[in-house]
Amino acid sequence: MTLESRDADSREGFRPRRRTSSFYERALSASDRELFEDALDVEGVDGEVALLRLHIRRLLEEEPQDSEALRSGIRLLVTALSARHRLTGREAQTLTETATDLFEQFITAFASGADDE
Repeated sequence: MTLESRDADSREGFRPRRRTSSFYERALSASDRELFEDALDVEGVDGEVALLRLHIRRLLEEEPQDSEALRSGIRLLVTALSARHRLTGREAQTLTETATDLFEQFITAFASGADDE
């Protein structure tokens, strides 16, 4: 961009070209479109990782017996971490298996501790 075109862009009344609606955006309600616009500005997966961790914690606290939901949450978390840290497929699989085993051990210990009370 040249200095002249930048100056022209900064003129009052300049409007950037409106981007076209995406395939998904067209199916959203007006209020969801605004949230979708905000989501487009997010870079990286840190927010998603934090949200997944929150949901996994809630599962552990509220429904520790739902091991299938827990496994799914862990798989999603590992997928997000794989993208963030660029893990290989085998590394991600090992991490998933290890995390799942640890959580299942935790659930077993938590459930047996709850039975003792």
